[in-house]
Amino acid sequence: MNEKFEIFLYYNVDATIKYKSFNVSPGTSIAHFIRDNDISKLTMVNEINIGVYGKIQNSDYIIKPNDRLELYNDITADPKIRRKNLAKV
Repeated sequence: MNEKFEIFLYYNVDATIKYKSFNVSPGTSIAHFIRDNDISKLTMVNEINIGVYGKIQNSDYIIKPNDRLELYNDITADPKIRRKNLAKV
């Protein structure tokens, strides 16, 4: 039972959520997935944070069938301050 399975990677480009599908082999870790699929091309940041269903995972996490991988960018503005500034307008 070494058949590849499909997973989806969701990521953000210019405030738009996009996704790509990938076929991975059983036992693939996030570190191998990033390296083998050149995920760094999807983002402009040096450090890549990937989570599964909203929870950031370590690079040694083994990807399972039906996992929803999400690529996280660093926050550029404090949401609390941003809401305050919008309320002033």
